[in-house]
Amino acid sequence: MFRTAFAAGLVGFTALAFAVSAPQPAAADTDFIRIATAGSGGNYYRLGGGLAAIYNDVLDGSQASIQATGGSVENLDLLADQEVEVAYLTGSVGQQAFTNTGRFQDRPQGRYDGLRAIATVYPNPQWFIAIDDDITSLRDLEGKRVSVGTQGGAGENWWRSIMDHLGWTYADIKPEFTVHQAAIDQVRNRQIDAIIWPDAPGSASIQQVADTGFGRVLDLDADVIERMTTDSLDYAYTVPASANPFGETPIQTFASPITFATHSGMSDDMVYALVKAMFENKERLIGVHPLAEYMTLENATSGLPFPLHPGAERFYREMGVL
Repeated sequence: MFRTAFAAGLVGFTALAFAVSAPQPAAADTDFIRIATAGSGGNYYRLGGGLAAIYNDVLDGSQASIQATGGSVENLDLLADQEVEVAYLTGSVGQQAFTNTGRFQDRPQGRYDGLRAIATVYPNPQWFIAIDDDITSLRDLEGKRVSVGTQGGAGENWWRSIMDHLGWTYADIKPEFTVHQAAIDQVRNRQIDAIIWPDAPGSASIQQVADTGFGRVLDLDADVIERMTTDSLDYAYTVPASANPFGETPIQTFASPITFATHSGMSDDMVYALVKAMFENKERLIGVHPLAEYMTLENATSGLPFPLHPGAERFYREMGVL
């Protein structure tokens, strides 16, 4: 059923993406809504395309578009510079930016003070998939060809933290900065030994890796889960057996809340309109991507990496969840 839903979502997304990308004449007083996503074809990109189409249909005087990016780290910089209005990002990476910690500790103090949250939208667990039969633990990746995600993305940021815990550098593995289709092709061609990057439960990319018949999904080492969930928004997470395309067993890993975010330069009324339109058209968004099922009012304000935008807070108070 999930693969059928994804197929239907992709058909819907194709039409939506065409509508979003087609040039439209803009009035002088048009409010532009640029949505930073990640690589084309990924979860952020599909959800962003569906959301842009919704905004274009229901918000008078607005013109929404999606922007493919390198992922969470780039999206945080785009928000900080107010070069986009909203963006999807990994919550724990956003927390590091807001607090000038982790890979952001050498960035200028105060650079990310204007970040504001709109909603937590879905969980994003880490996947550890072994192609080489000799790999049974993360520590077996030494000297192996490993897909760690795109440089600057949330997955690569996580992998840097894992390497720090293991006492490794990139000299200890043969890194492949690939994700989604590029990594899937590497699996099919037996050009890679393992994958370690995050993706949502029921992800089409993870399903396609499983469909190659070459991969095995493994539990993460317990000490790595503990390290990654200490003093972080990341949390221990069990991928249910129903969402494991490699077999009928649950998977022990960790996950991060995915945040839909904005910046303090956005008006309260505009952010209120954005979050209201997103939740009121949830069923339409599910038709584009089943991940929207995870988006609930009850969870929207949990696990946020930085303060809520006042416009979003107003909406949640009206809905009775604050």
